[in-house]
Amino acid sequence: MKQGKSAQIKKIRHTQKKQKLVSKDKLPEFNYNQFSGFLRARYYLTHHQKYNKEVFEVASFFLDDVIAMMVNQNFTQFTSNERAIVKLNEVMQAALVNSDDKDWRYFVLLVPVLYDMQQFFVKEGSVNARFVAQAPNFDINFWRMIMRTVMAVNFFKWQGKDVAELMQKSNAVDDLQFKFLSENEQDDDFNLVIIAETFRELTPKIKPLQAIETVVKLEPDLNELEIQAELEYADKKLLQFQEASVKDVVSDNVVSMLYAFHEGMAKEYNATHDLWDAKTLNAFASEHLLDYWIPEWDNLDGIGGEVKSYLTFLSKKQAIYGLGELLSGITDIDRYIDVISLNHLLQQKNVKFIEELA
Repeated sequence: MKQGKSAQIKKIRHTQKKQKLVSKDKLPEFNYNQFSGFLRARYYLTHHQKYNKEVFEVASFFLDDVIAMMVNQNFTQFTSNERAIVKLNEVMQAALVNSDDKDWRYFVLLVPVLYDMQQFFVKEGSVNARFVAQAPNFDINFWRMIMRTVMAVNFFKWQGKDVAELMQKSNAVDDLQFKFLSENEQDDDFNLVIIAETFRELTPKIKPLQAIETVVKLEPDLNELEIQAELEYADKKLLQFQEASVKDVVSDNVVSMLYAFHEGMAKEYNATHDLWDAKTLNAFASEHLLDYWIPEWDNLDGIGGEVKSYLTFLSKKQAIYGLGELLSGITDIDRYIDVISLNHLLQQKNVKFIEELA
């Protein structure tokens, strides 16, 4: 979905005055999960049908990062009775800088949603006792420049370069972001051919999961009947898990991902569900998950968190034991799965497809 020319962007003026609290009553204790969950639900209801499915999934990822950053930058206010004043330009730029584990296509596809996302936060903040959001007039060319710069920084980061030192000693980042620019009379567009060629041999650097190097395959090897029994067990438990969840929360995409754990853990590590441990779960997610699961553009944002939900479900059914130790050992698996699945799908999109959406 195209955002349109910068000259056609509707100019919005935002007050700089601090707004008063909606209620004079003391606010309840701040709960981040409830706060972010509410905003995510509101965004889904108001924007899910507005965008192409790929663009919406990308926007959902960025929404999460923006919410986390706005709370992080205003933590004292959010956790007190003081209404936080969120400066959206600063928050969104900081969230983009922290998105150095995303494929370059992510940043290009974000451009069409940025104006709407700013307006979403401004509108929500006007009726939310926790925060008020401020944003200057929207300039799409400014944000395209930010995206080009972030991509240029990531290019050097992924090669192990010290970007701060590089920027002090040279103009390499600026030079590269200008190479990513394609100017015309009205807009500063992306030169997608140059960007794609620049990143052709590079992949995003994602924070590795812990202790995967110490995992060894269990013995003895499972035979075909034992593997089949595990898969039949997976079908049974995943159906129960889906039926026990809130309607549509556990999508077919989620079920396919969790089924991949049953199948892959059995085939790669001889580990049936009762032998799962944190190290092996991390190792499978890192090294084999995408060999057993084909992600879809559906409920990608947060899909990794369903691993922990499913383990909790199995624990309640007494199908696995030691839940606390399991969960404490896979603290980062949710974000890891989210990001690798998003990047995997983005990397399948060619320049023409990205150009049509951006």
